Amino acid sequence: MQPNTISIIVPVFNEVDNIAPLLEQIASALDGHEWELIFVDDASTDGTTDAAYRLSVGNERVRLILRLWDRGLARSTIQGMLSAKGQVLCVMDGDGQHDPKFIPQLMALLHEGPYDTVSAARRLGGNAIESGALSKTREKLSQIGNSISSLIVGRRLDDPLTGFFLMRRDAFLDVAPRLTDPGFKLLLDILHSKKDLRHAELPFDFGSRMSGESKLDSYIAWQFATYLLSKLTRGLLPPSLISFLIVGASGLLVHFSVLYVALAWAASFSVAQLAATFVAASSNFLLNNLLTFRDRRLRGWKQFRGYCEFMAASSIGIIANVSAATITYDRLGQMIVLSTLAGIAIDTIWKFAVAKRLIWR
Repeated sequence: MQPNTISIIVPVFNEVDNIAPLLEQIASALDGHEWELIFVDDASTDGTTDAAYRLSVGNERVRLILRLWDRGLARSTIQGMLSAKGQVLCVMDGDGQHDPKFIPQLMALLHEGPYDTVSAARRLGGNAIESGALSKTREKLSQIGNSISSLIVGRRLDDPLTGFFLMRRDAFLDVAPRLTDPGFKLLLDILHSKKDLRHAELPFDFGSRMSGESKLDSYIAWQFATYLLSKLTRGLLPPSLISFLIVGASGLLVHFSVLYVALAWAASFSVAQLAATFVAASSNFLLNNLLTFRDRRLRGWKQFRGYCEFMAASSIGIIANVSAATITYDRLGQMIVLSTLAGIAIDTIWKFAVAKRLIWR
């Protein structure tokens, strides 16, 4: 590979019907350029891995990186960028929504600036909705996300959430150690981690998927929301803790519901608090397994064993919860809400430490 090679990093998961057409489009768009294409596959289950391997065997410009653990869009993309040979790195999706014909235009903009990174900003609304590339709901969410993201970055951008961008290799290596895990919006994390990066945007029309289904689901949206909240706290609260706290807040509803029902049935406060704490802890375990620690999600027997371990390890927190709540209840004139919150605060801190270090380690 020559020094001016451009490396195109395409994270893929279950895109078996898209990668061969994408290779053809890239070869056509970059005719006359030195380039390599790196597929980073998160252990697809539809044959994408084998298809990408065959392409790499038949074409020396194509490489495959197969990831079995620590998977995720941002992590896969970062590994592909770190493994690239080119001095210019291009990140794009493998589903056809990012047209390779824009790569030469982005390259020209990168060198003319000169910039450290340039991105393809989606034209939201209008054609994007009419072509089916974006639904009205997703378009509205993108607009809201872009506004919040611009606030976090500290400058007005048209589309800081795009997944289609170019970056100089030296600039990426400089910022890479500072990156966290935004889930699926790596450019935003790059721009936030080094706010003096020279950056420019090029408008482009967001295309429709060639085949397959979008990987954007409720979990990705949740992960991104906790990432934004973490950045709004200037990183004081990590995304996992924010998720854990939100799940814990939902447990408050469960807790108070059980507590007041038990008290209405003439149970003592200690018994009612114990029952409410147990039920809320069970609810929190299930939601944290689904959301907070999704990348380390426990299933089947492991989930049952993890639940037992969580409840056993949390018993110390439950004892502290009930004790603190009862003491506060007795000494502050039977103030139910304040007494309950005092116990929950101690219990929550303990459970997060247990969850991260022992259960979902």
